[in-house]
Amino acid sequence: MLKDKTIIVGVSGSIAAYKACEVVSRLKNLGAEVWVVMTDEATKLIAPLTFRALSGNPVITDLFAEELTKLPMPHVFLTKKASLMVITPGTANIIGKIAGGIADDPLTTMILASTAKKLIAPAMNCEMWRNPIIVENVEKLKGLKFEFSGPEKGKLACGDEDIGRMSEPEEIVEKVVELIGIRQDLKGKRILVTAGGTKEAIDPVRYISNRSSGKMGYAIAQAARERGASVTLISANGHCPAPHNVKRVKVESAQEMLEAVLRHYSEADAVVMAAAVGDYTPKLKTQNSKLKTKELTIQFGQTEDILKIIGKQKGRSQKVLIGFALETENMIANAKKKLVEKKLDLIVANDDSTFNSDSIKFSTIDRKGEVKDYPQQAKAQAAQVILDNIACMLR
Repeated sequence: MLKDKTIIVGVSGSIAAYKACEVVSRLKNLGAEVWVVMTDEATKLIAPLTFRALSGNPVITDLFAEELTKLPMPHVFLTKKASLMVITPGTANIIGKIAGGIADDPLTTMILASTAKKLIAPAMNCEMWRNPIIVENVEKLKGLKFEFSGPEKGKLACGDEDIGRMSEPEEIVEKVVELIGIRQDLKGKRILVTAGGTKEAIDPVRYISNRSSGKMGYAIAQAARERGASVTLISANGHCPAPHNVKRVKVESAQEMLEAVLRHYSEADAVVMAAAVGDYTPKLKTQNSKLKTKELTIQFGQTEDILKIIGKQKGRSQKVLIGFALETENMIANAKKKLVEKKLDLIVANDDSTFNSDSIKFSTIDRKGEVKDYPQQAKAQAAQVILDNIACMLR
């Protein structure tokens, strides 16, 4: 999402500087080229070598350092290249310097030399944040188009429970993406996503399920949120961390997933059924204790077809309905049949190699029967392909 973007991360002297490590790591994972510039005070809290390892670039603490000699006038060369400067944490001191136009260290010098967008994540004691001088400086910088993330209320380093805590790294990175990252073409849209493999109980300790990890559905939910959508994720897999700012509804069985989908279906603009919903459920009555028999014969009945049910409800509405078809043979033919039977707008077809993997090779088929094949790629990248289709359909 930040491919080909250069971001300068400025780290100043606050105990919250340790959080900047995760900010840098997350920005790198999103494809950005990251350069870190530190104040002298910051180097006393976090070793520059840490940021060098995370960013893959020299850490700037001295504009005249020998390792920067290949960069002509680094405070100009890098700032011209940068799409954004992020000051995290932003102390009272660094905010005051920026507001006053002071350039007495590498960070403030680069800030003044840069015409890129700028984002500050303040971190300081609550009384410092309320100080009229800080209030005035912040308002001045906002008037100069500086963006801010936080500060938040919470436990401060001094022990107070009050405002002044730096925003969490995921919130800062989400703000970065909003400012320079992927387009916000799903802003105002409501997306319902299902993920994971459902479980059908045999007794209190046993169940029948499948090998779905839920990673594809989670990737779609996260990407949709980053593109501005309001996202509800119905998950039958509790192993993946919940995407930031995504409403997650946990379920286990196919019946629970059906009920959850029907509760949220009417409010959604698009539904992406990425979950591997179990096709069969045991017919035996619910057991209250573990079965002790050495041999056990179980009859299975079919679960209700969630896609078919919501496909019938769709009618002539403008709601977009996306399905998945995991096939071990005749993949395209079977996927086309499912597309028609369940009244889908698009179906994503793939084979069982995707199970528990971070990547996927897949094909999409639209209502006209047009097939597009995609090479093996990260599920996060595949999520963008699927959302590109949804964005086009919702225009």
